[in-house]
Amino acid sequence: MRLPSGAWRRNRIIEDQRLLEQVRALRARRYTPAEVARSLAISKGDAARLVRVVATESGTADAGEGRDQTRCWINPGWRHGLRIEGHDDWPGDAGAPSEAGDSGVALVVVAQPYGYDRLTVCSYLVDAWCLGVKNAIGPKRAGRRELEALRRQCYAPWRSSGIPIPLELAQHLVLGAVEFARRLGFEPHRDFKRARDVLGSWEGPSAITFGMHGKPHYINGPYEDPQRVLVTLERAVGRGGFHYTVSLGEADDFGDGYRYSAVLTDRDDHLSDAA
Repeated sequence: MRLPSGAWRRNRIIEDQRLLEQVRALRARRYTPAEVARSLAISKGDAARLVRVVATESGTADAGEGRDQTRCWINPGWRHGLRIEGHDDWPGDAGAPSEAGDSGVALVVVAQPYGYDRLTVCSYLVDAWCLGVKNAIGPKRAGRRELEALRRQCYAPWRSSGIPIPLELAQHLVLGAVEFARRLGFEPHRDFKRARDVLGSWEGPSAITFGMHGKPHYINGPYEDPQRVLVTLERAVGRGGFHYTVSLGEADDFGDGYRYSAVLTDRDDHLSDAA
């Protein structure tokens, strides 16, 4: 067996140093390992190795969980009704409350390092079935304890403190939902522009097929104009191209101690009353 020559080893070292400089620059722009691999036309395994080297240089033992890396969380039930191509490493819905995924809503929290032991925090309320980003908060400066309190508050409705996810998933979900909603005629919340930067560079397309099982499904919120949304959807995809579930209000004046809600949905094609 012939061992590699000294010249071969020197060339490999030089090549690795060249790649390391490029990886440092890409990681500074918050590229994920997968994006690094695509940008440099190298394997994902080589990209992960180089990212670990860069993370170690900056005092981080783990490229995914280091204190100098952007960290993200999401609610249980986030992927209900969505189709995802590949990405078996993205978390599923195991342990989610039964009602966690009945509306297509996902809440993403992103925390980016800012100076020493401080963070830039943004959150995004995503309607993955129809409207895209319905609300965005941030950027806000916070300490790590403040972040923990914020996570508990954000994910309390799901009886959770949030599921850790890679930045790549946050990008595919939030930015992909924006593109999906725009194709239907809906723009993201006005504060999304300010909160966009912490998500970093992303080229798309998203690995997620949005809508409920691939079809837009509108479920109205308390401050929306359902008629405007339905007209916009009909204009974009035609009358049969979407589903809807619209609450028409509540009543409790029947003297029987129950509260009733009237819901209009195309699935039953009639009004229904539920106690």
